[in-house]
Amino acid sequence: MVLYESTLNALNKVTDFSNVTKAITISRYMLSLSGIWPLETRDSLFISFIIYGGVFFILTTLDMITNIQDFRYVLSNVMENMLVIMTVIKILMLRIKYRSLSEFLIETKMDYIADTYKSDEEKLTFLKFNKISFKFVMILCPWSTILVVLYYIRTVTPNIIMAIKNSTFEYKLPYKARPIVKPYDTKSYIFVCLHQFIRTIMILSGYCGTDCFWACIGFHFVGQLAILKCNVKNDLNNADSRRKEIRKIIFGHYRLIRLADMLEDSFSIIIGQHLFGTTIQLCISSYQMLSSLAVVERGGILTFIMYECLLLNTLFIYCYVGECIIEESTSLCEELYFCDWYELSKIDIKSISICMMRARKPLKLTCAKFCVLSMHTFTDIVNKSMAYLSFLRTAL
Repeated sequence: MVLYESTLNALNKVTDFSNVTKAITISRYMLSLSGIWPLETRDSLFISFIIYGGVFFILTTLDMITNIQDFRYVLSNVMENMLVIMTVIKILMLRIKYRSLSEFLIETKMDYIADTYKSDEEKLTFLKFNKISFKFVMILCPWSTILVVLYYIRTVTPNIIMAIKNSTFEYKLPYKARPIVKPYDTKSYIFVCLHQFIRTIMILSGYCGTDCFWACIGFHFVGQLAILKCNVKNDLNNADSRRKEIRKIIFGHYRLIRLADMLEDSFSIIIGQHLFGTTIQLCISSYQMLSSLAVVERGGILTFIMYECLLLNTLFIYCYVGECIIEESTSLCEELYFCDWYELSKIDIKSISICMMRARKPLKLTCAKFCVLSMHTFTDIVNKSMAYLSFLRTAL
């Protein structure tokens, strides 16, 4: 009796649903800073960040034109400017697609309730993918915060020390952008630094927040595909209620196809620009890291190593979600085939056959309609980035 109770308590602990909404809640807080949480948009914040991003892009472009002869300076400018462009696009696309994303969130709201699932296997499957997204969010948020703050203060700190010592050297700004007001004393320098610090908030909210949101809903969708596969394995072998369970499976599959279409419609452009931008960022940051190694600049080396690891981690998550969606949707067809379909009536066999025919066509997400998102995409991006890096090193 004691063993039974301890086993039951352990199982209840494993299938605990009390923390399943933590990751999506963190994503909501981050996106709310930019006013782009799909269920609660704030146009005042959204327009403010879009205008700020546009102005910052113009200022960085003017600064790049001014220093066009310094190629290494131009590369640093492009890397910083690329991050701003990607952030603005992500913020803009989430705002444009807020209706379909709101529908997705409302449709999947009941999936976070334990009573929705009949068996412990279904609960464990849901929690498995939910924990993956939670771990990614808990790694990405502090990692990104530390990185952007570190990159910011590595330029600001020497200038603060210089100001304290009343040095006459020219002030250097945290980011490579033409200042609205050229700093000539400590007060004007602090003003310009505060203006550029808004960029840090925008990136944490719009860029990192979108990545966290993608991980949450992407892995949630994968988990629902895996749960549908569990339903096929467990329910179709039950002779008492096969007709009812077949209807549930067909409707469940149709629901997941609709959700996949929502994800594709909402995130296709975001995924495409993220992969394109990551290719350029990996190339330039690798070059910057090698340049820092040549002059033994420890702060620069650490910053760029952390930044590259973050880029690779986020790129992997994007591609891994796409790969899981393909695998889980394809394996559903196999699960339908290996059930006891030969014991069903002709009408039920026909229904299963139609479902199998649709399941043979895997659900997939694309990179702006150009290519399918999968682990092959991950290796292609890394290979292309290293090829561009090799070209840069040869040319310079």
